[in-house]
Amino acid sequence: MKIREKFLSLAVPDISDEEKREVTEALDSGWISVGPKVKEFENLFAEYHEVKHAIAMSSCTTALFIAAKVLGVSKGDFVIVPTITWQSTANIVEQLDATPLFCDVDSDTLNINITDIEDHIKNYGSKIKAIIPVHHSGLPADIDEITKISDKHNIPVIYDAAHAVFSSYKNKMIGQYGAMSTFSFYATKNITTGDGGMITTNDDNLAELCRLWSYHGLPKDSWKRYSAENASPHVQSIVPGYKFNLTDIQAALGIAQLKRKDDLLSKRNFLAETYNEFFKYYDWIDTPVFQTEHGKWGNHVYVIKIIDEDIDRDRLMQELRKMNIGTNLHFYPVHKNLYYEKKYPGVKLPVAEWLKERILTLPLCTKYSVSDLEYVRDSLDHIYENRLANKTVFI
Repeated sequence: MKIREKFLSLAVPDISDEEKREVTEALDSGWISVGPKVKEFENLFAEYHEVKHAIAMSSCTTALFIAAKVLGVSKGDFVIVPTITWQSTANIVEQLDATPLFCDVDSDTLNINITDIEDHIKNYGSKIKAIIPVHHSGLPADIDEITKISDKHNIPVIYDAAHAVFSSYKNKMIGQYGAMSTFSFYATKNITTGDGGMITTNDDNLAELCRLWSYHGLPKDSWKRYSAENASPHVQSIVPGYKFNLTDIQAALGIAQLKRKDDLLSKRNFLAETYNEFFKYYDWIDTPVFQTEHGKWGNHVYVIKIIDEDIDRDRLMQELRKMNIGTNLHFYPVHKNLYYEKKYPGVKLPVAEWLKERILTLPLCTKYSVSDLEYVRDSLDHIYENRLANKTVFI
């Protein structure tokens, strides 16, 4: 099989002339930190998700941190998190001197296991300060069941919606659910600002606290302090806040990306459906779930499961790399990361531990074509048919 010359990365950002115009406008305006572009981006995002408040942040990680902080997560508390997620979901709990309680995931959706949530509540009760479910690849978690648990035990929910900018549940945009939802605009996300994040909420008090703690503990940000419309330089910290703001340059990218949201979403849906069609009859690959009865648009990453136990997943990744194809894992179970396994050695989550050796993320982004995906499929065929990634070797 002929190997392509150009490396096919897992994903690359989709930047058009619209983004360049918005960024140039920000650069020419004199406001390149927190300014009018940030406010515009927040307003557009709030409107898109039909929520009262959207608070722009420097990343989804800082958004999660601030969301947990304003809910009062602190030393001695416990927070429920899934283990199949990026490390940030658990790291922010540790950073607040609390303890993450890891849950297994559903083997099909890779979303948090509801029974594990209930078991943790039975064991830790009122010590649990928050639940942080993840919408894996943008596929909404079981929000109805999580809401019932939250209401019954009076435990607030922060949804890690890092993958879920385009996602909805029961025909409502995902940012409306829970006490707060947090989003990511990292370089390869569905919408990008280079890096960045957002908190959405309908709670006025939580929104005010998020703004306060995310910007030095000042009740007014720099735009409000220094602009001609809102000059008020004599503002003092009322809490020892952090500096987790987004900049106008980044927000300019986000504004342009939001204007293109329908096109970006349709392209992602088309490419995910193309992969699904390619792999429909494969007996050694299990394809991802992108829609459930109530949730849809789970299409940030394309995560397959290698169900042929004779295939060495890591060797398969190496062989794909030889074919100039980049892959990744979404995600290596957090409880098996070196830090967490050493600190919490007794955690056993069988589904996640099986997935650890079986999941594989294939290239997917709106810059790619059907021919790019065909090359991935043909490369997988070549490797499988020639037993290049098999554990068993016949001589």
